[in-house]
Amino acid sequence: MRRKDPQDMACFASLAFILGTVAMTSEATAGAPVDEDAARRQLEFAKVETWRRLYRENDVDGLDAFLADDFVLIGAGGRATAKAQVLADLRENPWVMPTDFLYTVTGIIFPTPNSAIVYGHGDSTRAREGGVCRHSYMSSNVFRFADGRWRPVSSHVSDASCE
Repeated sequence: MRRKDPQDMACFASLAFILGTVAMTSEATAGAPVDEDAARRQLEFAKVETWRRLYRENDVDGLDAFLADDFVLIGAGGRATAKAQVLADLRENPWVMPTDFLYTVTGIIFPTPNSAIVYGHGDSTRAREGGVCRHSYMSSNVFRFADGRWRPVSSHVSDASCE
């Protein structure tokens, strides 16, 4: 019998959470965007520009308005953090974003008309142990369309490294 790897279990739990979140977003499609191309542009702008600006400016109030109330961040180690703690962490520990940080969207999936999974990778240069490393990570981000706009419901970071 194969021994269960804790990292495999964390990945499974994260995937189950994301699929559950997507299922919950499909409860109503009233007010869902009709034009998929426009939705793709809105989602890419939200993920690449809006989210980055809010973190770059350490705009806790803006991030609070941007993220869905039930937002959850799942870190690379599998730890889930609720929106309130994400905001408190940013408030207490302002982030100095690397000037060359770039998030690239590699795909968008629409499981339902009012839910989307935006996935891609973030890349930047970071200082580490007196030197410089190339930091990169993968992420999948679930968005829900409600009240005329797309809001992040969850973000799952994986494969983070600095080499």
